[in-house]
Amino acid sequence: MKSVMSTRGKFFAGFFAMVFSTALMADVLQGATWVKEGVNWAQYTKFQVKPLDVSDVNVIKPPYAADDTSDWTVDFKDLEGMQAIFRDVMTDVLEANDGYPVVYNDGKDVLEVKVEILSIMPWLKPGGGDEFDGFEVQTLGSGEITAHVELRDSETREALMLFEGDKAVGEQYKQFTRANNVSNITAMFTQFANRLRGSMDRVHGK
Repeated sequence: MKSVMSTRGKFFAGFFAMVFSTALMADVLQGATWVKEGVNWAQYTKFQVKPLDVSDVNVIKPPYAADDTSDWTVDFKDLEGMQAIFRDVMTDVLEANDGYPVVYNDGKDVLEVKVEILSIMPWLKPGGGDEFDGFEVQTLGSGEITAHVELRDSETREALMLFEGDKAVGEQYKQFTRANNVSNITAMFTQFANRLRGSMDRVHGK
């Protein structure tokens, strides 16, 4: 029987706590880096979700690998896969159960959502497999991601809310495999989409 090595990291769950109504603006400010005052969030009934921006992702080594002189890189196909997961999850969650259409055209009632991945810190070297010196490795999630989020009026392009911070990719101990990493990424984006959907529901009294 193989031994199990577990890795812990400092996590910040979810993408951000977002609530749109004026009465709950204090909660928004706790999660957001900046929020424009006086926004009529109720005017927005549709979303324009921009493709996940992975054009300039920095791969950061975890502390235990600080002395590793090899390059840590993420395969472009993995980044493309992350974009596809983000697109599908956002559309499914926002539109489900009489939700909010995800559209491509600008409009007065369309809120633009843009997410950029700035950096990724995987717990194990990408492509290195799920074993380390004879140990079967389990990690608390897949690593950490630093992201930048923008909410804008799609018609004027005026910035309404900005957020930037670290996010956990997964919150359970699992074997470090590609399938589990995909599951963790899906769960992370789903949590973000649910927060966005829930906030809009509260604004519209649903």
